Amino acid sequence: MPNLYKFLLILVLGFSPFCSFAQNNLSKNFDITIKNWENLHDEGQYEEAIEQAEKAFLLAEQLGDKEAMAIALNKEATSLIRKTKRVNKSRKNAKEKFEKSLFHLATVNNPTLRINNLTQLRWLADRDKDKEQAAIYQNQIAEVKRLIATNAKNEVLTENKEALESQVTQLAVQKNVLTKRVKSLSEAQLENELVIALQKNQVDSFKSELIIDSLILQQKELVVQEQATQLNLQQSHIDLQNSQLDLQKSQRNFFLALAGIIGLMAVGMFLRYFETKKHFAVLQTKNEIIEEEKKKAETLLLNILPAVVANELKINGVAKAQKYDNATVLFSDFINFSGIAESLTPEKLVRQLDFYFKTFDEIIGKYELEKIKTIGDAYMCVGGLPQENANNPLEMVKAALEIQAKLEQLKAERSAKGEPFFEARIGIHTGPLVAGVVGSRKFAYDVWGDTVNVAARLESKSEAGKVNISSATYKQIKSTFACEFRGKIPIKNRGEVDMYFVKGLAG
Repeated sequence: MPNLYKFLLILVLGFSPFCSFAQNNLSKNFDITIKNWENLHDEGQYEEAIEQAEKAFLLAEQLGDKEAMAIALNKEATSLIRKTKRVNKSRKNAKEKFEKSLFHLATVNNPTLRINNLTQLRWLADRDKDKEQAAIYQNQIAEVKRLIATNAKNEVLTENKEALESQVTQLAVQKNVLTKRVKSLSEAQLENELVIALQKNQVDSFKSELIIDSLILQQKELVVQEQATQLNLQQSHIDLQNSQLDLQKSQRNFFLALAGIIGLMAVGMFLRYFETKKHFAVLQTKNEIIEEEKKKAETLLLNILPAVVANELKINGVAKAQKYDNATVLFSDFINFSGIAESLTPEKLVRQLDFYFKTFDEIIGKYELEKIKTIGDAYMCVGGLPQENANNPLEMVKAALEIQAKLEQLKAERSAKGEPFFEARIGIHTGPLVAGVVGSRKFAYDVWGDTVNVAARLESKSEAGKVNISSATYKQIKSTFACEFRGKIPIKNRGEVDMYFVKGLAG
């Protein structure tokens, strides 16, 4: 046990310097922070000054120093009333800080800081046109000043008391001197000296009594004044507490009103949310319908126009015509279409044409050719546009042979059933042409140029089940397909053009 006591004693003695060092460090940091506040406040940097004052208050709290806490709150409030932004809120916060500073000064003797706080609060009350509160602060300032004056008088009395005590000491010394002197004097001299001394003592006694009576009177007056001052301060403190209670009551009422307003706003927002949600659902449904119709329109547009041209038309509103130097045009026409049409009802005729042309569409789509239009029983498509393709003559001839093969298959099937069937002539020519969109209401993608006219003439000179091509097309496919020369055909403004029947793949 003695060893344990020694250990605890060493621990306490060792920890005490550390605590003292920590306290000194906090005190130095507080002084530095207050100095920083002074510099920032003097330079008009009030936001930064407020931050330094708040930091100083935290340091004072750690020190447990109420006077330092009161100083920090006073500094913060002083910067708050100098702010030019959100003035009303800043002044309200400043008032709270000054009142808290006064609260911390209740047990601290710092009349100067107390007067400063009260002076600032009176100024704020004047700004708020609160004359009653301003008068209360003014009375408190006067009471503090009277207390300062009383304390000054007490100091004078203390000094007088010390002077009297010094005089008493001196008299005691003089008494000793006189006693020694009396012993050395003769009886006659002693009587004379005694009479003189008695007279002098009597005079001094009168003077001392007068001084003592004066001091007692002054002390009584000071006690009365101090009691009156304490009563006034207590009343001022009560008034301040009442003001704080009124402020708290006002704040409570304000927060209750604010809560009510927020509640009403929340209900309004809640109702607005459901209304908006309902409106959004309707709007979303409309948007979905619009989007669906847009997709249908785009699909329809792509069925009418090539994708590249359709996109250009959507973006720019117009599609520029473009020249192609190596495009291939196919014309197809059904043989004896008028005779077959007479034997069919209009509805059945349209269904038959729709069936055959859809078959053509599937075949040319497989070879990435572009359908241009149908005119009656004629079908026209082009290769090499809108995306240029050097192999478009080969692709077009492959598609044409597949079309004729499909028509031959349909002929066999329908003949066996006794149903009407169509046979077609096909003409193909390769050359330059111009392609573009015509019209402003019903768009149509079309091609122009001699290449189109030559393909049409080659179709008219073809035969059922045959693919008739020009020499220009022949030159580009002859290494792949076997062809049969069949003579020349005169073309207006072009002279004669060589014609070939495509027989099939070469070799």
